[in-house]
Amino acid sequence: MSTNIENTKNLLLTIIDFIWYKVQYITTQGFTIEEFQQTMVILCFIRFIIYSVKYNILTSIKICSIGFISCILWAMALNDCIGVYYPSLAFHPLLKNIYQEEINYREIALASAGDRLLDDLVKQTTINSNSNLSIPEIITSFFARVPSPISDLTDPIFIFIKRDLFETCTRFYKTNLRHLVSIFVYVGCVRVGKKYCPYHIRWHFTFITLYNTFVPYLFSCIMRARNFLYSVLIPEQRFEEAEHIELYIGAWVFVHITFLMIAMVHALFSQYFYLPFLTYSVELHVGKRPKNSLYSGGYTAWQDDFNFFNIRLRDTLRLWWGFLGRGTKN
Repeated sequence: MSTNIENTKNLLLTIIDFIWYKVQYITTQGFTIEEFQQTMVILCFIRFIIYSVKYNILTSIKICSIGFISCILWAMALNDCIGVYYPSLAFHPLLKNIYQEEINYREIALASAGDRLLDDLVKQTTINSNSNLSIPEIITSFFARVPSPISDLTDPIFIFIKRDLFETCTRFYKTNLRHLVSIFVYVGCVRVGKKYCPYHIRWHFTFITLYNTFVPYLFSCIMRARNFLYSVLIPEQRFEEAEHIELYIGAWVFVHITFLMIAMVHALFSQYFYLPFLTYSVELHVGKRPKNSLYSGGYTAWQDDFNFFNIRLRDTLRLWWGFLGRGTKN
């Protein structure tokens, strides 16, 4: 009996030491995006187990899936933010691991791009030597049956379809449509298909869409500050001012990334958050949270006090709406 107690104590001490080491490591070095995403998956699994006991497995799957999808939307915004801020991540000590992770990712992506380019060249050579490789049989047989008097007119069309059509469509998609995909998905899910899209996903999706409209201006501010640092301050040897600019840039990047991570945690646990003007603008589009729905998520106390379309400025600037938005009146 005493041996079991001693083994249990040793196990608990080992776990505590591991957790304490992780806390010290994070507070001094920070963590990577991959570690943070893995933590989100673990928390989602724990939440699934808790709700499976509280309700049932099917209800737990629905609730956790809604929160996880909203979390993925914010994770995409976080990855874009990391990619834009990449050169400035080294300016903050808690972002150094993310900075090194981004360097490793870009090196692997560059090597993969080189491999794909080589494969495309080999594939193009193979296509040129084999006319039937990239063409469906029905198209090949159709052009093969074209009478010889007009084959001189149809052969260029056949060659265009065989060699250039896919590449042309791909180029057109990348230059004209790819940047509109998120808007098409938003309109389809949040506006057209809102009857089938849970309120929590529509709320966070609309918030991200609104966030994406002004975040390029935030990115441009940091890019101008970085250009000023490397083009003016360092060449002119104004090193003290350069250090201050680095501190400002690092602090701004850290706050921005932290905001996105906190938004991911809120989304994962089916919660909402209030930011002056932004949240109000989002809810003008998606409406109020359905309180009688089990899948609508956490609390939105500000919706109880707001008189939509006739709101007072003082109310919009209020930040504290109770713990997790429960309200302060009770």
